Parts: sequence; C-alpha cells; structure tokens
Amino acid sequence: MERKVSDAQRNFEEQKKCGKGHFPNYYRRRKISKKSSTLIGQMDKLIIDGNFENGVTIEPLPHANNALPTMPIKGKTAELTQQEILDCILGTEKPLIGVHGMGGVGKTTIMRNIHNDLSQQLESKHFDCFIWITVSNDVDVNKLQRKIAKELKIDMEEDDDENDRARKIFNALKRRKKFLLILDDMWKQFDLVEVGIPIPSEENGCKVVLTTRDKGICGPMQAHAIEVRVLSEDESWEFFKNIVGGVILSKDIENLAKDVAKECCNLPLAIKTVGGSMCGVDNAAVWMDALKDLNEANGGFKGIDKVFTPLKFSYTRLGDTLLQYCFLFCSLYPEDYEISANELIDNWIYEGLIDKRGTREDNINKGHTILDQLVKVSMLERCDNRAGKMFVKMHDLIRDMAIDITRAEKPRSVIYAGRQLQDFSMELPEDAMRISLMLNDIKVLSGEPNCQHLLTLFLQKNPLRKISPDSYFNHMCSLRVLNLSSTKIKSLPNSVSNLKNLHALHLDNTLELRVFPAGIIPRLSHLEELTMSRSRWMWSSKTGEGAGIEEIMNSTRLAILDIQFQELSDFLQHAKSNKWRTMKRFVLSVGRSVLLAPMAECSCVKICGCDLVGEENQLLLPNTTQRLVISFCQISSLWHFTRLLHKSELYRCEIKGCLNMEYLMAEEEPLLPEITILEISYIPELLVLCKGIPSPDALKSLESLIVFRCGKLKYLLPARLLQQLRCLKSIFSLEL
Repeated sequence: MERKVSDAQRNFEEQKKCGKGHFPNYYRRRKISKKSSTLIGQMDKLIIDGNFENGVTIEPLPHANNALPTMPIKGKTAELTQQEILDCILGTEKPLIGVHGMGGVGKTTIMRNIHNDLSQQLESKHFDCFIWITVSNDVDVNKLQRKIAKELKIDMEEDDDENDRARKIFNALKRRKKFLLILDDMWKQFDLVEVGIPIPSEENGCKVVLTTRDKGICGPMQAHAIEVRVLSEDESWEFFKNIVGGVILSKDIENLAKDVAKECCNLPLAIKTVGGSMCGVDNAAVWMDALKDLNEANGGFKGIDKVFTPLKFSYTRLGDTLLQYCFLFCSLYPEDYEISANELIDNWIYEGLIDKRGTREDNINKGHTILDQLVKVSMLERCDNRAGKMFVKMHDLIRDMAIDITRAEKPRSVIYAGRQLQDFSMELPEDAMRISLMLNDIKVLSGEPNCQHLLTLFLQKNPLRKISPDSYFNHMCSLRVLNLSSTKIKSLPNSVSNLKNLHALHLDNTLELRVFPAGIIPRLSHLEELTMSRSRWMWSSKTGEGAGIEEIMNSTRLAILDIQFQELSDFLQHAKSNKWRTMKRFVLSVGRSVLLAPMAECSCVKICGCDLVGEENQLLLPNTTQRLVISFCQISSLWHFTRLLHKSELYRCEIKGCLNMEYLMAEEEPLLPEITILEISYIPELLVLCKGIPSPDALKSLESLIVFRCGKLKYLLPARLLQQLRCLKSIFSLEL
C-alpha cells in the first residue's frame, strides 16, 4: 500500500511540473485522480482497522481468545452437565452437540464458562479458533450468515446472495482449521452447509455446539442432545442464600426464605432475580408478604407462565416506579441486543423518565444509579465491549416478561423489534406511548398515524426508503425521541417540523439522505440532540437548497451535535462561534468523512481531504475541542497549527494518511504543549518527528505516543526530544 501511495504521489508531482503547470495533461490527471480515489478508499479501510480508540493492543487471531462475561457455575447438577458437555467437545465421537433446556436454566452460562476455560488455555492444542454467535429468535439464514461474517470480520457486499455469503464463510472457517463454533439460543434448525459452516467431523477436528430451549431441533440437525436440568432443592437453597446474603441466618426468616426459594421453580435465573430483590431484607413481615405474593401469583399458572411468576415478582419488588419504567424501556430493543449505557440513559432523560433537575451530569449520574440497581437485582446484565464501554442486555426470558407487562399497560408500548417484518401496514394504536420497529426489513411506511401520546419512536436499522405521505408525523405532537438512523430515506419529511416536543433526532448512517428541508430545525424548539454521523447530507451556508448551518447555529437548546460540513470554509466561518461553548459535546466533520469507531465522550473535530497549506485555510478550532483528527489532508508539518498552541481542552491529536508530511515540527516550534495523546498513522514520507532542536515546550504534556505504518520513519524519538517528554507513559509503534 505504501508503494502505491508513493507512486500516486510521484505521478501527481510530475503532473504539476508538466509545462510548469501551464499545460497539464488533463486526461492523465483524470486517470490519476480516479486511481487516487481508489487508493483513498483502501486507505480508509486500513485506517478503520488501525484505529486505536481506547488504547492500543495487538489482537490475536480474530475472535480466538476473548473471554465472555459470565458467572461461576452453581451446584453439582450444573457442574456434572458442564463436564459432560466438555467431554463431548474434547472427544472425537460427537462433532455436533445440542445443549437443550428450559429458558433461564443456565445453558448460556455453562457454555460461556466452557468457552472461557478452553479459549484462555495458552497452550491449548484442542482448537485454533473459538467463535461465539448469539443466534436469537426470528433469525433466518441471511441474518445468521451476516452475524457469523461480522464475528469473523468477513466483508459482505450488499448484493451478495446466500451462496456468495456461504462461500465466504466456508473459506474463512476453513482457513481457521480446527474451530469450536458455539451457536447460542437457537430457535429453529439450520442446514450448516446452506449457512456455509463446514460439517464438523473427526477428520477435521472441528466442533459445533448449539444451545436451544427446543430439544426437537437437535434430532434433525444430528446433534448429540445433552439436557441442562434445573437445580435440586438443596442446590437452589444454597444458591439463594448466596444471593440474599447473611440476613436469612436468623431463624424467624430462614424458614420463610426457604419457602420463597421453592417458589423459584429451582431455576437459576428466577433464583437470581428473586434473591436479588430480597437481598438485605431483614424484616420477617416483608418476607411473609413476599411469600404471599408468590403463592397467589403461582396458583393458576403452569409451564412458562409459572416461570414468569418469580420474574414478575422481582419486577414488582423494584418498588420504585422510576426503576420499573426504565426497566420496561429496555424491552424496546431486540432480543439479545447489546444496549449502549450512554444511549439508554440519554433516552431516559429525553423521554422524561429522569427528571431534569440540576445539571446534565446530575441526570446522567442518576441514570447510572438506575442501571446499577437493575444490574444488581439481575433484571439487566452487563456486557461491556472490548474497549470497556458499558453495555447492558436483557435475558430473553426477562424481556419476554417485560413485553408481557407492557401489553397490559395503558398507555402501552408497541414492540416489533427484530421481527424480520418486510412491511408494516397495521394501524398504530392511538394510546401507544412507545413504538419500536427497529431492526426489521421495512422499506415503506405509509399513512398518517394518530398517536398523540407517543413519546419514543424507534425506526432505526431498516432499509426504509420512503415515508409517505409527507404528513406522516403530523399527529405525534408529544414525540420526544425519533431514531431514523441506518435507514435509506432520501428526504426528511416536512412533517418532522410539527414535532415541537422533540428532544432527540437521530439520523446517523443515512447514506442516501439528500434533502433536509429548510425550516425544520427552527421549529424544533426543544431539540437537544441532533446526530448525523456518516449522513449524506452535509451542512453549509445554503440559500434555497434546504437547511443551512445557520439554522443550527441559531438553535437555542442544542447540547449534543454530530454533523458534517460540506466545505472547510463553512467550518472555519463558524469555528470561533460562542455556540460551541454552550454545547456539552459535539463531533464536527469536514470533507469526506473517514469511518471511525464510536468515539469517547468528548468534543471532536475531524478534517478529511482538505488543503491546510494555504494561509486562508489555516486551521481554527472551537475553544472547547478536545480531540482533533486530520486525515488525507495537504499538509507538510504541524507548523500550520500555530493558532492551536494554547488550547487547554485539546488533549488528543491524530494525523492519518497525510502523504506529503515529512516531519511533524521544526526546531523552536512550541508545538501542541497541552496534547496528552498523539497518534500518527499511514504517513509514508514521514522521516522524523522533529526537524532540528525541539522547543522546550513542544509536546511537554504528552503521555501516549502511537505510530502506525510510517515506513520511512527511522528514529522514533531523538534523544533531545525524549529527555523533555517527562509525562510520557507509553509508546506504541507498529510497522506491518
């Protein structure tokens, strides 16, 4: 790649010299331009793969040895079952294994423990690769293939058909030789060959394990069936005691507690949730009341409804209606969906579940307190991502219970998330308070729903092309949260302007959005958050061509903003506006945006593909900018940033793919003294960091230096520069 970039750069320089620039070869320039565009696309992908968002580690073979969050196995029954499954996995006679049992019995917990034990053995000779796929309900072959492709980091084209996807998956798994593939939470059988999974056998040493509530799936898939049974009464009691704590040591409570534990049907999930709700309760009267509630609720139920009883009891025992409402909100997301804690808390705030008292930080802290309480009583489980950011999810049985509760509520929630719906023609109920149609295959929404009480509408992650008529949102006057991210809409309906109570509008990944009508933003007088990351719509000073950036600059309540400027001049014109000081967080992109991983919670400016050499383009930043990303720009060194020398809030700077840069700074330049993190990547001509003797203040606050794919850089840190970097804690340099 470096050689290709260098060749393209040399060709460009030759063209500039042709006839001293007076008689350029336009045909050749066009050819070079086309080639450069392709190279930039390839570089984009490399930068995405090499983007170190939260520190730098060298990852092993994809998905090979990453531990999954889980809890220890409880009880001899579960331990014996785990050992039986492990023996089958390590043996040669049973290449396909089906682990079955009722919901909440601990199938996933057992398999996660097995996955972690095997994958963390440093000298393990059993498997070359460990792959975990959460299948979930309503998944077809297409979606299963895409889940596997995502886990294996296989590029899937949108027009790939089922056979194309199967071939790519088959080849990727073949390259991994001996793999252990775990398909968790299967609801129907799949033909492995049709999906692209090589048939496991004694010869290839591969194993496939599936978990399911339905034993009937195991037979047709020729999987050796192993049942996960409920705990014995003694095991249930020991587990319950561990969850509740020392309060049940008193004799007057112990017998009541044993009876409460029996109402949990020996089911680990129920024991965990009921025990969590009673943890710390040392009043016998409260235990007696809890037992009475469970007895009365359990009386008329059998089967799965009987399992719901202890779960609903735990919901009721939350006591605080705020906790209950925040918990039920989580059911708007699809089954097994990992929910960003930040997104969830923001939605709680915007919908009004969390009262806006004090500062925004106070409200966010309140949201984290609620999340912590819901996790503690096992109504939610944490599933933080690899970068350490907080995510939560609902156990599918708890989500089923939550949806069951929302159906009976007035006003109610309408939840069809992740159901593979291709069209949605049903009339939305007038009393609906929340509607979630996210993660479906809906292409058209039509009608003019009369939903005067609606607060939240999730439409994200649909191939939605058209919302018709333009008056679709006319009768949703109470709507506070509207999410249209990852849809294919070409125009934002004018009726959005009638959503006068709207607090959050999400239009991320709207790659086909060409029309954002003028006049919408000024009418959204309560709008606090507008996110348009990787949208086709770019903001500029427009006249008669849709909304202009002035509408945003004049919006009084906007606190969180993620938008893209069409031209550098548009950005520079407003860079020093006092508007940015009033915002809690912003991401301002200029030029053709390079796809980055989700960012930390900070204010960021991204400049891509711009000429920063000319005096007229000397970079200006909002004073509250904390992170700066420069990619594919015309720039020879960082001396152009002289106006950025003393911006105390700018702590991170990233320079990527700037082809002409030979050095970062020259002698005596007091460059970026407040920067704590500096990342330099894909700069093929970079020779040195500092040309000459560095200024005593240059990079004096630097704590972390990351250098990635800079082929001509021979000396990372000259001795003189290294001596003055007294805050430096880590250096990472990688040349692949």
